[in-house]
Amino acid sequence: MDELLSLEFFAKYLSPIQIKTILFVWSIIKCTFLFVVSIKLIRFFANGITKKIVSKILVQERKQQLITLKSIILHTIEGIIFVIYVMNMLNIFGIDVRPILATAGVMGVAIGFGAKRFVEDAISGIIILIEGQLRVGDYVEVQGVSGFVEKITIPLITVRSATTGALCFIRCGYIDSIINHTMNHSFAFFELDVAYKENVNHVFNVLRDCYKELISNPIYKEKVMDDIEIWGLDEFRESSICIKARIKTHPKEQWSVKREFNRIVKERFEKENIEIPFNQLVITEAN
Repeated sequence: MDELLSLEFFAKYLSPIQIKTILFVWSIIKCTFLFVVSIKLIRFFANGITKKIVSKILVQERKQQLITLKSIILHTIEGIIFVIYVMNMLNIFGIDVRPILATAGVMGVAIGFGAKRFVEDAISGIIILIEGQLRVGDYVEVQGVSGFVEKITIPLITVRSATTGALCFIRCGYIDSIINHTMNHSFAFFELDVAYKENVNHVFNVLRDCYKELISNPIYKEKVMDDIEIWGLDEFRESSICIKARIKTHPKEQWSVKREFNRIVKERFEKENIEIPFNQLVITEAN
């Protein structure tokens, strides 16, 4: 068996060129295999460790911060492994990497003078990450783009539009402001128009009853963090009065809570004969 695995055995049946070719191909396969396995193992252990830690964390904000941090560290490690892989492949092809590294050092100095934008992106990205302005999974508005954060790296933030599904890549150096709709908590905000003839206090009581019906459902009770806040009669409009209210919810739950509450309000207003005015166009035909 040892003889079969020895070069002497192959030398009996193969020419030196053939043996050299086999060794060359085997080196490429081995290097590529180690690279792929290393990436797979790192992702496996990173995801496993993250899941265990996340399962023990009760605060949702901490969970999202940990997931974001894992993503950044994982991409950094994968980048380092890729560089090592490329250097090994160059050695296999007989290319001396030392002159390349020396040239890269000299070129790095020259490129550094023209890499102002990249440096700005990197510094801005580090500040955003340290301050925790956004995390993977947050719903944000950045540079006119609204959507969910899918990926964060030091120079780039990737946002997926919630309506069109478009994937937007935003350079950190260009970000002037970030509006995070899912930080710590959210609000389901309501502007309810009713007719001038309605009793305002009665409408307030009906809204409180609607809220009680909302939280009677265990699914929505878990999404709500506090009692409904009825701000009161906020505005006199042309054909209606505007009553504003809000419900404090857990992050990213404001939309589902608002939709369900609106459904309940519509049904209750119909039962209570509370009029919701709407614009009407009346056409009169002249005789």
